[in-house]
Amino acid sequence: MSAVLAVPMELELPPGALGPEPVTVDVRAHLVPHPAGLVLVDTGIDPSGAALEAALSATGATWRDVTHVVITHAHPDHTGALAHVRAAAPGAAVLAHPLEGLADTAPVEDGDLVAGRLAVVETPGHTAGHLSLLDEDTGVLLVGDCVGAMGGELVRAPAPFTADAARAEDSLARLRDFRGARMLFAHGPELADPWPQLDRLLGR
Repeated sequence: MSAVLAVPMELELPPGALGPEPVTVDVRAHLVPHPAGLVLVDTGIDPSGAALEAALSATGATWRDVTHVVITHAHPDHTGALAHVRAAAPGAAVLAHPLEGLADTAPVEDGDLVAGRLAVVETPGHTAGHLSLLDEDTGVLLVGDCVGAMGGELVRAPAPFTADAARAEDSLARLRDFRGARMLFAHGPELADPWPQLDRLLGR
């Protein structure tokens, strides 16, 4: 495995969560290779970890290869399999921003490097300690829920699940610092060129 691998799952939201009808939401964890193993970014929604297990198996890896787990933020669709991951990969360091309040995690903050290649980028707003990550080797920016993709378009995170809309907008603007990077989302598939869409979303 030489490239960042998205691990897609589905979350069924009941009527009333995002509108009058039930909604199926694309949820994605990511596996990032590095010379000593893999970094898992978020764990997805399924407590069984089945999609993660399948992705590892498909790439010829095992839980022994997972050296770090980085949680972009503490919402349950990103931490659903965390207990399973801790049990399956007891040697992996579990990292999160201190403001996320996740027990038994090591703190990471803006500018820290994970596994020597993933630069931590603080993008608060969706939650107080929301993180994005830049893979400095491949130019891939993992944005968590800072922004998502739906129907081929960039979309803001839903307002009911965003703690501070003004700070979230500032974090969206900060993403421009990484213009040209591939952008991978925790919700939705990769877009071929998200940067003009980000400009439009921010009103430029």
